[in-house]
Amino acid sequence: MEDFETQMNKWLGKIGGLANLTIEEREEANTAAAEVLKKSIVKATPRDDKRKLGDIKHLADSVVIGNLEGTKSNGDIAVGYATKSSDNVNHARIARFQNDGTAKMPNPKGLHFYDRALADSKEDVFKARNDKLAEIQERKFKE
Repeated sequence: MEDFETQMNKWLGKIGGLANLTIEEREEANTAAAEVLKKSIVKATPRDDKRKLGDIKHLADSVVIGNLEGTKSNGDIAVGYATKSSDNVNHARIARFQNDGTAKMPNPKGLHFYDRALADSKEDVFKARNDKLAEIQERKFKE
């Protein structure tokens, strides 16, 4: 039988492993949340079905998930419109004008679809992240 100190050190090592996530585990949890947010943004993005499809993708089809360009991987995952895409269009810039509005738009206050998508999906995003974190912790606990 192990002494009390050895048992406590093993227990603390196991609990510390559950609480301290690696960068890969943080990315895994944040990616699960990002997927939920992406679906919400795509659904909220206004779509004009009368628009003639040419070489430029639709704004709703340019939502991307990943690390921000020029940053170190620290477990964070960004969700938004593509700034560089195969059709050489800065979709994020276009989305900002549509969302926030401009002085020349009939409604200068903007559509605020992106802002509403963030607010409306907040609970679902947290739930997806928490579910993935619980799965990661359960997996680590079994190790």
